[in-house]
Amino acid sequence: MCYPPRRMNTRPLVWLLLPVLAVSGCSMLKTLVGIVDPGEPSVVIKSAETRWLLIKNPRFGDVPSEPEYVWVEEDKVPTTITTLLRGQSAIIASPEIVAKYGTPPGGGKISPRQGTMYQTAEPAKAAAGNRSGGAAVTAPPPHSAARITASAVATPVPAAVPKPPERGYVVYVENTRVVIDLTNLDGLQTGSLVSVRRDRIPIVHPVTGEMLGELDEEVATARVTEIRDRFSVAEVQSVAPGANVQVRDRVIPK
Repeated sequence: MCYPPRRMNTRPLVWLLLPVLAVSGCSMLKTLVGIVDPGEPSVVIKSAETRWLLIKNPRFGDVPSEPEYVWVEEDKVPTTITTLLRGQSAIIASPEIVAKYGTPPGGGKISPRQGTMYQTAEPAKAAAGNRSGGAAVTAPPPHSAARITASAVATPVPAAVPKPPERGYVVYVENTRVVIDLTNLDGLQTGSLVSVRRDRIPIVHPVTGEMLGELDEEVATARVTEIRDRFSVAEVQSVAPGANVQVRDRVIPK
């Protein structure tokens, strides 16, 4: 007697293969669409030290008290129309602007995205390290000097105005005789000739504004006839046309 072939129950096998087909089908679908599998999730380790960026202030011009540039943390750059069209780097200040605005808040470090160098080592610490035999702090290259903060730029000190002399003046006038405050301690002798001069025109430097002195002229000449302990007497020899000797005129030995 022949029996018909017995049909095998495949339902349990189908239920086992469904998850496998579903997973493989999703992978094939992602490959066809062009979606890249991100893989295993990763953890981005952020530095504990805050780094700063100097950017254009979005509120500049709208609020009168707002500066043109502000410091922000490198991961907190605001989204503006400029950043949407040209990217975040479009509002980051140039190294020359950083040099004018100085250091970040609290003396923090500048982000490498700023494109500038920032000197964090204090000169005193560097000198102490050199004295103690430690490693010397390497100075920045010459081309980066302009990128360091503007506070490091030395302010020119104006030259001091020369102090006027305390001696060498006419202290008394009597007819053709004058009394001067110079003595033999100043190199005078009986018969020495002196020039009586008067300051006339102040000479000012046209660029620095510094007072360079005064242009004087000779008023008269006199010859020393008597020398005392603290003054000398001189006889006037010649007087410039239209001039006369006055108290406080300068006296210079010839």
